[in-house]
Amino acid sequence: MEPRYFEDWKPGDVIETIGRTVGDTDITQFVTLCGLFEELFVSQQYVEKHSIYPKRFAPGALTFSFAEGLIVLTGCIHGVGLALLSVDGLTIKRPLFAGDTMKVRVEVLETRPTRRPDRGIVTFAHTVLNQDGESIMECTVQRMLRRRNPANE
Repeated sequence: MEPRYFEDWKPGDVIETIGRTVGDTDITQFVTLCGLFEELFVSQQYVEKHSIYPKRFAPGALTFSFAEGLIVLTGCIHGVGLALLSVDGLTIKRPLFAGDTMKVRVEVLETRPTRRPDRGIVTFAHTVLNQDGESIMECTVQRMLRRRNPANE
């Protein structure tokens, strides 16, 4: 996908990323990198005896981070994304288990220009889906994006 400038996004637009299967090694590396050394994320024995889920799952922060990576991978904000301004209402609906395949559905909720003619704000609804189409995470994200033709304003 080509980069999409501020003007290219309209309320109701929807894009969907490719899928990405999350492996046990992904979870281990993320937990180690972030220092999330909670037994729930580092001990299979603990998971088997004390978790409410039957197998290892990813921290919610991994789900969000991988979702952001999948969105960047589409190319839609390459060279036009200026800032991630806010993440609101982040809700984890169900776990992302090792072996699950996730993808992200991104819908434009609102666009608004800023006082500066070279940029605008786009509000997106992100829905992370598993391989069964179940929502596992939802949030609203505001991004500052470059305008295509700021001189024409």
